[in-house]
Amino acid sequence: MFTIGRQVYRERLPVLVDDRMRRRFRLVGVVVGAVAFVGLLLLGLLTDVDEDLPPVAGIVVALLLALGVGCFGAGLVPIGPKGWALLPEPRIGWRTQEAIARYYRGNPPPVAPEHRDAVLQGMPVTRDLIVRAAFRGNLWLAGWGVGLLGTALLNAFTIPADGTVIGLSPVWILLPVISSYPAVGGVRTLGRQEQLRVEAEALPPVPPPPPARGRPGTPSGSKLALPGE
Repeated sequence: MFTIGRQVYRERLPVLVDDRMRRRFRLVGVVVGAVAFVGLLLLGLLTDVDEDLPPVAGIVVALLLALGVGCFGAGLVPIGPKGWALLPEPRIGWRTQEAIARYYRGNPPPVAPEHRDAVLQGMPVTRDLIVRAAFRGNLWLAGWGVGLLGTALLNAFTIPADGTVIGLSPVWILLPVISSYPAVGGVRTLGRQEQLRVEAEALPPVPPPPPARGRPGTPSGSKLALPGE
């Protein structure tokens, strides 16, 4: 499913995140990263952290941390058209919703013919929503990885000096948990959704139920009446 999901992600991403939006992401990332880089250099000059760091290592650490902050800032840029959201869907019964949810779990059952239309309903919209969320999650994961690398390099120079760990906090655990769900879990959902789409489209369409019979003369009933009626 991850392989199929990555294929769907790569196919839809250029359509949903065009060159104009990519330039916006890069601009915001560069501006936020530059501000963070200058702030980290000033912080190093005003504190005693840089006493245990060689000048080149301090610049590299500040650059890595600023790059991580820039990726995180770029991930906060609004993505998609203004007001873009899930379109209103016709009401689906709770039994059908539970059945569709089972199709996304491990070892799912085959798609039942009566669930064909409900499975396909709104799938392109939710697919694009997952692709956009996965793109943002990838930016946050990249920022977390680069920032963690810079923090590890900082501690590699400072821990032998005084034994104090700098910059490591529960945030380093919280950020990958938050960003990995749309980035990794979203790709898996895309793969399963594509499998469901192929499986559901292979089923024959379910004919609509016959109209209910009403009393003669009503809009849903026959216009003819039997003798005596």
